[in-house]
Amino acid sequence: MGIACVDKEEAYVVVPDDDCHSLCQAKGSEDWEEWEQAMHTELDQLYHMGTWKLIEKPPGVVPIANKWVYAKKQDKEGIVMIYKARLVTKGCAQQPRHDYLETHSLVVRMESIRAILAIAAMRKLYIHQMDMKGAYLNGTLKECVYMRQPEGFDNGTG
Repeated sequence: MGIACVDKEEAYVVVPDDDCHSLCQAKGSEDWEEWEQAMHTELDQLYHMGTWKLIEKPPGVVPIANKWVYAKKQDKEGIVMIYKARLVTKGCAQQPRHDYLETHSLVVRMESIRAILAIAAMRKLYIHQMDMKGAYLNGTLKECVYMRQPEGFDNGTG
């Protein structure tokens, strides 16, 4: 079973069982060119948002491991619309109060959205909705986080 999404312009479904689960699987698939492009797109987006810079590992630092997560977005006919590759950290290796102080994720409750829509309807207000690609990249960290270079993009410097 997949996750269905409906945008203003198009509808698509993410089918998790049809995706690659590792870089090795992605390289061995017939869709490797699309996966490779998706990986470059992800790294370019992370770089342009200023989320990382390549440096030598300081002594005594254990960098956080990471992995690639792949997903295909399909339309209602099952035609693949988008190949997505996300670079994610293996957060289970992080230690509280050493690697981070607190965690939270800003999520809007459906009740809040319904209340805003009701108020807008009563006051005849216009609502504008937008999808911001990489919105999660706009947060600011106070801590220095060291992460290993992504598999497939390691330049050998450590």
